[in-house]
Amino acid sequence: MRLAFIIERRNYYRTFATAVDAALKRGWRVDCWHDWAQPPAAAPNLRARAKRWIAGRWPGLERAASDKSSEFPNSAPLFHCGTPRVLIYHGKTELLQRLAESPPDAVFAAWPPPSDLVPRIPWITLQHMMNLLYLGPKGLAAFDHVACSSRYWLDRSLDYFRRLGELQEGDSELATAIAKRYTAVGVPELDQTSLIDPASVRARLGLDADKPVVLYLPYPRKSNPQTFWVKHVYGTKGRLWGLAAVLATGRHGYWRHVVRGWNDAGAADALRAFCDANDALLIVKSRRKDPVSRHTAERADRVLYDESYYPATILELLSIASLCVHFFSSTAYEALFLGVPSLCVTPSAEDMGLPPVWMELLNNTREGGVFNFPGASYHLSLPELVEDLPRRSLKDFPVEPAARARFLETFVGFDDTRSSERLLDLVAGRRETP
Repeated sequence: MRLAFIIERRNYYRTFATAVDAALKRGWRVDCWHDWAQPPAAAPNLRARAKRWIAGRWPGLERAASDKSSEFPNSAPLFHCGTPRVLIYHGKTELLQRLAESPPDAVFAAWPPPSDLVPRIPWITLQHMMNLLYLGPKGLAAFDHVACSSRYWLDRSLDYFRRLGELQEGDSELATAIAKRYTAVGVPELDQTSLIDPASVRARLGLDADKPVVLYLPYPRKSNPQTFWVKHVYGTKGRLWGLAAVLATGRHGYWRHVVRGWNDAGAADALRAFCDANDALLIVKSRRKDPVSRHTAERADRVLYDESYYPATILELLSIASLCVHFFSSTAYEALFLGVPSLCVTPSAEDMGLPPVWMELLNNTREGGVFNFPGASYHLSLPELVEDLPRRSLKDFPVEPAARARFLETFVGFDDTRSSERLLDLVAGRRETP
C-alpha cells in the first residue's frame, strides 16, 4: 500500500509523524509531500539571530520574529522504521495534478478533496486540537474518513455547526453523512510517548534529576486576537501605560487588573514564587510565532520553542513535568495522557476576543469539561493565579487514577499507544470496501 501525507507546514509532522512511522514499519510505501509555495524559513544566519535578539531585548518588536516562516517544510524528521520519499510541490494545483498522474492508495490532508479530482483517491483527515471545527459540515462530509480522538468530538462538532447555523435542524442527511465518516482512533501523536526517556530529556536540558518541573505555556498574545485586554492589560508595557489606556477608553473594569499586576508579568512572578516554594524548576514553552516576553524569560529556568516535532518538544517536556499551566490549551489532553495534572488559567471570552459559542462549547470551566475535571484538570482565574498560587502546593493538584481514566476515555479515546495502528487499520479497511 502507498500513502501520501500532505505537509503544508513542518508542524504537520506533529500530527502525522507517528502514522508515517507505523506505515513504514508495516512495509508500506510512504510519500511526504512538502508545500514550497510559501516564504522559506530564515536560514540560521546572522539575520535570524538578529531577529531573535531583537525580540528578547525589545518586546515591542517581537512581531518581527513571530511569522510562520519558521514552519517552512524544508526537511522531514528522522523516523525509526524507515525513510519516506519526500516530494516537493508548489501549491495545491500542482499537487493535485501530480497525485492524479500517480495516485496513491490514500491521502492524508488537512483540507477536503476537490470534487473534480480524477481518479478519486480515498481522502482522510486527522483531528488535531480543534481543527475539525474549522472545516465546516460540508468540508467534513467531503472526506472519506475523519479520524478523531473519541465520540465526544463528533457530538461537539455537530453541536457547534448547529449553533453557528451552518447545520440546520432539517439537515439530517448531512449530519448522517458526517457521522458515517467519523471514526474514533485515539491520538496517534501520543504514540511517540513510549519512545521518550524522561531521564534523557532532563540530561539533555541540564536539569536536576530530582527536582519537580512546572511547565508553563504563556498566553499566545501575538497570534490570538489583539483585544484591549491583550494589548493594554495582559501584555501592557507598564503600569502607567495600562492605566492611561484604561482612562482613555473608559474601560474602568480593568483598573484593578492593571494596578494589581494581573498580567503577563504578574503571572510569571507568581509561577516563579510557586516554583521556589515547592523547590521546583520553571520551564516555559511557546511557539516561534508567540515569543516569550523578556520578563517571563528572566524568571524561567529554561525557555524552549518547538525544537522538534518527532519527538515533539511539548511531549518531551510533559514527560518530566509535575504540573502543566496554560490558557485553555489543548495540551491538557496530552498532559493527562502522560499523568500530568492540568491547571488552566481562564480569561473571559471578551478578554480573548473569542465568539461566545466557542467559550460555551469548549473553553469553559463547567465541571466535567476539559478544563475542570476534578482529580485531573483544574482552573484558576488570572487574579487567582497571581494572588494565590505562590501559597499553594504541587500536592493541591493531584491526578487521581480513576479521574484520569474517565478524562481520557471522554476526550482522548484510548489510554494506549496504538492509535496509529488503529488509523492504518482504518485505511486498510477503506481500501477493501467495494
